[in-house]
Amino acid sequence: MPNGAPRHLSWVPDLLTRLALASGVGYLAATYTVSRWLTRPALGRPQRTPADYGLSWEPLECRTADALRLKGWTVAPSQPRGTIALFHGLRSNRAQTLERTEFLVQAGYRCVAFDHRAHGESNGKRTSFGFFEGRDVVAIIELIRRRWPDRPVAALGISMGAAAICYASPRTAHLDALVLESLYHDIGSAFRRRIGTNYPSWLRRISAGTIRMTERRLGVRLDQLAPIDHIEKLAPAPILLLTGTNDVHAPPEDAERLLERCRGPKELWLVPQAGHLDICEAGGEAYRKRVIAFFDRWLGVRAKNERDFPQSIEIVPGARET
Repeated sequence: MPNGAPRHLSWVPDLLTRLALASGVGYLAATYTVSRWLTRPALGRPQRTPADYGLSWEPLECRTADALRLKGWTVAPSQPRGTIALFHGLRSNRAQTLERTEFLVQAGYRCVAFDHRAHGESNGKRTSFGFFEGRDVVAIIELIRRRWPDRPVAALGISMGAAAICYASPRTAHLDALVLESLYHDIGSAFRRRIGTNYPSWLRRISAGTIRMTERRLGVRLDQLAPIDHIEKLAPAPILLLTGTNDVHAPPEDAERLLERCRGPKELWLVPQAGHLDICEAGGEAYRKRVIAFFDRWLGVRAKNERDFPQSIEIVPGARET
């Protein structure tokens, strides 16, 4: 979800609430304005590329089933052991995945990252918090399958990107491994948690109308925007859930509830001192080792046999107290 209050709406708190309370027309105007802001695009060329990390890269393009053009890149070692698709979060672009790309390429994996619809250099007029971005995931995985057939394929998603992987199920259930970071439980609770922190407090007065307006504009019901109802469809793909112990938007208790719904091999690591968008940075070397070990396990020679192994469930002891 976006960080901070909207700069161009800095004049609206009192005006919108007064309008909303004064008339039905004002209420509709207020909810429409906020809904447009919540679903606004985040377009622009990424400010960093793999070259900034000393990595050679190639541009990629693909089209989604609903005819949107997505732009991305691929970075590969000399002899890739498999391909990992990386999916960024809301209000970001594929550059958000570069730190992860760097150490995954060093570990021998080809990395593919695209801008989601309405983000970066990709087409699109609005975001849907991961729901229609699930179509982006499907298109990108299909591209990878065509270009590098008969090779292991995994995915890593950050926040909205993790939700998009869930919404792409069951197409993503056939991947060899999935890492889901900072995944929200459902969009309703995610929205409410941001009011008073990322979003201004006055949104509480019009939150119900804003949700209804956004449902109409996106053509999606609020109860459809719930990864908790889709994550079980990712089975039999092995899943590693990562959530920061200090994440107030996708808190540890939500991650534990998501874990319970997973039907395939599953692990949960509560990253000490990490918030919503700094899991990689806060986790440091421990994060890198854990993610590489997870991919090595499931994309390696033993992967096919290990699908029949007992589920792996891990919650780091004492993580809540750190």
